[in-house]
Amino acid sequence: MIASETALSRLASSLTAALLALAGHTIAADLPVGVATDTTRAANQAVLQQLDFNDRDSFDAVNRGLIAKLPDARIKSKDGKLVYDADNFAFLRDKPAPDTVNPSFWRQSQLNAEHGLYKVADRIYQFRGYDIANMTLIQGDTGWIIIDTTTSTEVAAAGLKLANEKLGQRPVKAVIITHSHADHFGGVLGVVSPDDIKNKKVEIIAPVGFLEESVSENLYAGNAMGRRARYSYGDGLPLGASGSIGTGLGVNLSQGTISIAEPTRTITHTGEQLTVDGLDIVFQNAPGTEAPAEMLFYFPQLKALCLAEDSTYVMHNLYTLRGAKVRSPLVWANTLNTTLELFGDKAEVAFASHTWPTWGNAKIREHLSKQRDMYRFINDQTLRLANQGYDAEEIAERLTLPDALGKEFYNRGYYGSLKHNVKATYQLYLGFFNGNPATLDALPRVDAAKRYVEAMGGAAQVLQRGRKAFDAGDYRWTAELVNHVVYADPGNQEARALQAAALEQLGFQAESATWRGFYLMGANELRGAKPMATATLVDPRAVPVPMAVDYASTLIDPARAVGKHKRIGLRVTGAEPQSYTLTLENAVLFLNKPVAGEQLDSTVTLTAPEFGAIVGGMAKTADLVKKGTVKVEGEADALDQLAALFDRPDPAFPLIEPVTARK
Repeated sequence: MIASETALSRLASSLTAALLALAGHTIAADLPVGVATDTTRAANQAVLQQLDFNDRDSFDAVNRGLIAKLPDARIKSKDGKLVYDADNFAFLRDKPAPDTVNPSFWRQSQLNAEHGLYKVADRIYQFRGYDIANMTLIQGDTGWIIIDTTTSTEVAAAGLKLANEKLGQRPVKAVIITHSHADHFGGVLGVVSPDDIKNKKVEIIAPVGFLEESVSENLYAGNAMGRRARYSYGDGLPLGASGSIGTGLGVNLSQGTISIAEPTRTITHTGEQLTVDGLDIVFQNAPGTEAPAEMLFYFPQLKALCLAEDSTYVMHNLYTLRGAKVRSPLVWANTLNTTLELFGDKAEVAFASHTWPTWGNAKIREHLSKQRDMYRFINDQTLRLANQGYDAEEIAERLTLPDALGKEFYNRGYYGSLKHNVKATYQLYLGFFNGNPATLDALPRVDAAKRYVEAMGGAAQVLQRGRKAFDAGDYRWTAELVNHVVYADPGNQEARALQAAALEQLGFQAESATWRGFYLMGANELRGAKPMATATLVDPRAVPVPMAVDYASTLIDPARAVGKHKRIGLRVTGAEPQSYTLTLENAVLFLNKPVAGEQLDSTVTLTAPEFGAIVGGMAKTADLVKKGTVKVEGEADALDQLAALFDRPDPAFPLIEPVTARK
């Protein structure tokens, strides 16, 4: 009887769908595009009652000390390409949140949109609002000490030029890079030259492990991370109330030239002290917090504390949606506790690599304490519930911050979010597996989707249920349900339209910029927008040979490499010549010290950038030999034979539909 009722139900659904189609109506008819539904409008209005929007302290802080703005808000490259326009977010100013934006996120974006050169305190200035990150300039005895350099050389150069014009011309004596993310080091060659570094006119100071971590994050997994970063930052969205309004942590990333410089001095331990251009600096090493290589530091003469990216005016990521190593909330909390112990009774001004400064010792201590407690709470309560048997999704659904923490605007999830940080903490301790054997070897997404659609009676039945959920305002369920149809049949336009509509409403409700970015970018691509290719943050020509080899090994296609063996001698010329033996065996590459008398297929003499160019597909050995810069003994094309085994990634691979959909 049950089986026959199910069959009848499926038949009725199919007949209904057919009749609707004949009448000119479809499941996806009349779906909203670019406007908020009543459900979204009500959800966003409710936020206004949950938080104190009369609190204007941050608005006073973000505008404090304004010296000047760039005379032209548009920063351009030498060839005229627009790198960043600081007036992009002028539409935010002095306006209430529209229905299509979470009011809390709108408030944060209004704050981040303010831009200019600001005086933070005596001898301390910040260039803010021209990139996702800030550039801080400290007046030393004879020149500038620059802390972080934004993402692009063009932006960093514009900031330094403005400071020199308004505050007096000074040479750059040192650059301090707080951590290993590109928005903090990418502009370095906009404020110093390679010759200045080589001739020791400028010091580059960074935490231990800076170069290795910068490369590993942005090169080894760079294609996947870059593609996901496009979603996270909403790079393909139009600016406006139904599109991008910033990144939560700042305005959007500038789109200029990314550079990197090898440190001349690395900070290895907490308590290390330096005197730089007349100013004493006390360092706190903070690895494994917001970045694998990170440091905070204090200027005793100025009573000023640089918090890098460990304490800003957002809840940060324990896991970034673009993809990166999971960060420990316990390590983060303990780091901030150490900061309080070392500097909490001394600092009168605190500034960070994002958002705006904090003035007054009491406010600094309160801010640090509450952010410390927030990260510790996430750690402890995730583990409490995990030890009771709840999995990551269940804990994320159950957990809320206490009001004393959660209602502070600087602890809101504008960049990270409580839900995905909880899931990250679960993953950190317990991994991807939730302990239920039914999920241990789950079917791949496409296979599972096809089975789910069949089990629910076919695509028409699934779409009917999805539309019912959408009309009820249950957008999370709509997106999850209809996603099965998209993965089972990426060409189903009704499924794409319905899922896009659900994702868009979720984006309009999101307090987190990265959630909004993912939702709205996904909706756009479902509606036919061209996928944005990943941006290259680290060029293989700019890295040491061992790192280039590690990267190259990730590109090898086992099907092409099966049975192939290669042993190549590398003689790397440069300031510090090196010799290696590069071996291909079992579809992996290894770099070893050369052994006297070993049999080699080839010996290649070249520079590290030339090796990186061959690995990156920008050059062939024969072309470099013709130029006279590379020498080969033995097999002339041995390195090219290796490069022929590479399976180079698709920089615009699908995220919202199956990879196979575009193969």
